[in-house]
Amino acid sequence: VRMKTLMQHLVLLGTAGVSSWLAAPDLPAQVPPDACCSRFDYVLEKTFLKIDAERLELQILDGTPARVAELIDTSTRDEELDHSVAAVYLSAEGADLRMTFLVSFDLERFLAGNRDSLNGLAEAGIISGDDAERLYLENERRFAILEESGMKEGDRLEHELRGDSIITRFIDASGVTRIDELRVGPERRAALLGSFFGPESEFRDGLLDQVFER
Repeated sequence: VRMKTLMQHLVLLGTAGVSSWLAAPDLPAQVPPDACCSRFDYVLEKTFLKIDAERLELQILDGTPARVAELIDTSTRDEELDHSVAAVYLSAEGADLRMTFLVSFDLERFLAGNRDSLNGLAEAGIISGDDAERLYLENERRFAILEESGMKEGDRLEHELRGDSIITRFIDASGVTRIDELRVGPERRAALLGSFFGPESEFRDGLLDQVFER
């Protein structure tokens, strides 16, 4: 079950992907790189064997970290505060992230949890049901280029989020860029951020722990 859930989150990373070369808007403001709550480096483990499955490196670039810092500086951590902090990150409009795969798996497995994951975001009100269906079909077409190779240990999936524009790159372990595209839409931003900070995300608790441990 955990492996299926892991695949669901991996697929959501691609949901924000991209098809037309449009200029991504400039960020309204950037925070210093050492600012509170702006950088994450988190390894997600799978199964009770505690095998490292993927490494997430995430940097939030807009004013979101300052809003988070205000919340955690004036409150004691509880479930309600966790929800509030996650909601602030869900509204971010500038971020860079890199997901490095630490295990290998085939494309079919990668896509297997896609529909359930997107439907979960729809049920949580993060995206609509129609968007969930459309993004699922887009993922099938976009990742078809990886049908033979699948996802290998050392491959990377990267995103640059600027407003509602997201540049997506898939770079294999040998350094070859297999996907390099851009798409625009608020539903894609919501799906990308929801895959980390949404209520069902396996990343959510670990990322929030990093926030409150600072």
